[in-house]
Amino acid sequence: MKSRNAASTLAGMESVTKFRLLAKFVLACQNLKISEAAAGHGLGTSTFSTALKTLETRIGMRLFSRQGGHLRMMPSAFWLYRDACRILQLEHQARHYAGQVEAGPLERLVVDIDLSFAIGRLSKAVDRAIHRMGTLAPQTLIECRFADFRTPEAAQEGGLGARIPRELSARIDIFSFPEIELSGPIVSDELYQDPWVSVSASAGEAPLNIVTDKLAVTRMRPALANAIARYVEVNGLGNPLLHIDADPYDLGDLVLKKPHLRFLMPASMLSARMGLHHVEATPLSPPLTSTIGARISGALAGRGETFLALVKENLAAPEDNIVFEPEATMRQIQLFNLACRSGGISAAARVANLSQPSVSVQLNKLEKSIGSALFNRRSDGSAIAQTGDRLLPFTLEIEAREAAMLRLSHDIAAHTQAIVSIGTLPSSGHDSALTARVAAMATRVHASNPDWRLEITEASNAVLNDLVHSGALNLAIVGVAGTKVGKIALGPGEPLSVVANPAIVLGDKEALTLEDVCQLPLVMGSRHLSIHQSIMAAARARNLRLQPVVEAGSLPLAIAMARRAPLCTILPASSVRRDVAEGRLKTVPIAAEDISGQLSVIFSMDRALSAAERAIIQVLVAAFAHSPKELDVPADDDRLFTND
Repeated sequence: MKSRNAASTLAGMESVTKFRLLAKFVLACQNLKISEAAAGHGLGTSTFSTALKTLETRIGMRLFSRQGGHLRMMPSAFWLYRDACRILQLEHQARHYAGQVEAGPLERLVVDIDLSFAIGRLSKAVDRAIHRMGTLAPQTLIECRFADFRTPEAAQEGGLGARIPRELSARIDIFSFPEIELSGPIVSDELYQDPWVSVSASAGEAPLNIVTDKLAVTRMRPALANAIARYVEVNGLGNPLLHIDADPYDLGDLVLKKPHLRFLMPASMLSARMGLHHVEATPLSPPLTSTIGARISGALAGRGETFLALVKENLAAPEDNIVFEPEATMRQIQLFNLACRSGGISAAARVANLSQPSVSVQLNKLEKSIGSALFNRRSDGSAIAQTGDRLLPFTLEIEAREAAMLRLSHDIAAHTQAIVSIGTLPSSGHDSALTARVAAMATRVHASNPDWRLEITEASNAVLNDLVHSGALNLAIVGVAGTKVGKIALGPGEPLSVVANPAIVLGDKEALTLEDVCQLPLVMGSRHLSIHQSIMAAARARNLRLQPVVEAGSLPLAIAMARRAPLCTILPASSVRRDVAEGRLKTVPIAAEDISGQLSVIFSMDRALSAAERAIIQVLVAAFAHSPKELDVPADDDRLFTND
């Protein structure tokens, strides 16, 4: 469990990935052993392993489990692999396209693969074909989409590919049709014959007995699921087929946890990279074979045929890795995009708060990797050159995809590893009711689920809404929920009071009006703190002028100033109850019912909540249903967290 402020969260949304780290990660995903992956980059095993751990730290989640010298991919790694490949493919293609002397207009080739994703023979053949096309036909933008894999935001409407006209586009559908089907789809090309196998925990030379063995399948595309069901029916298996609600990349865990089962699947989905270095794969008897076929449609059919020829060539050759060797960096791309947006190199340096020479150094390196100048430099400034014009659509897409990847990482972390980032309004002290309730939630969740990881952030109401909407936070506790987020009410905020130095004369009133408050020497953070913004809004609504004598964007600082000098601030009384008990401060409630507000927990409506997030929300609702005093029980005490 860790806590951080909003500034560090926003900084974390900048470029935390490096292309060279992503390239090492992609190679690691294609190899069973760390030593094999390291050799592919000409590095030592320890150096390569350190690079992978650095990426895990930067992305905020574990990607591999290490078993001796073996690398076993976690579900998070399968998600990152596809996005990393896409970013690295774009970097490779961008350099070749921008560096062309006579570059044609951008074309688009959409490759829809109606198969479950696995880093197996087909996936690697497609990736190698895309990489080769980036050199042979760099003007052709290729978007590869597996049917069961989420598409990054940048590939949705408005992305680079969506702006290419239909007359410069084509589509390739790749699918599997088993030989047992009576009528298959219309096929333009047959790419590969894919035999089915039975996969189980290592069991010597014991052959598959389709009558007595317990047979199972993971989630797969309908055509394949129908094929194996038909196979079972035709061959009269003695046991019904067990359907397990898990992805193919979960197979490594499944064969270890269910050693009595034999899993049936096409051989192309079988990969040592799924943690299957201790399994036995046996061909089915009688045999079952699927054909990987393809169909081309659209105006750019000739380009599609070139691509499919490369895929077939890779499928016919011994299976090989795709190795990326990026020359540009994400930092160079960000500064190039900034220079194009802001009107030149000098303007980019001012916006980035960097010296012009340091920005020029980075852009010079980018130009060297492309082999041509990106800007026309003049005595009165710089303007983008023709090469820069060709490069810009790619660099904007790369930056958008990296940002989308980082936003999505919070959702993936919550679903796959129960890593949940939670925002809360700034604490006014460790005794405050809000702090006590958040602490009750965090300690309760940790006691019940010690393997979960909570990251707790403090920020203003507006910043919390923005961070949740953008995906930088999973959940947040706010006073005012924006229109772009979902919310669940937690209850009214704690009533506010004037917190004053004992030397301040507040009279004998049981409560102060807002008119009274406006006459006091106040320390306020009205431009930074939502708790003070609500006071200012209430005063304006009554045509009152509330003018702080000191602007302080920190609640602890405002409290410290009121202790030392005849000053006041506005806070929930619980924030300073120890100071009041010891005579350092005094409090009087404010008689205005509209300033405490309603607290809610908010979340993005663009994604489904994970089981961990739903459990945390339930504990939060229970914690806010009780007073702070009732929360003073051990974390493992169930009394406060049962339904009343």
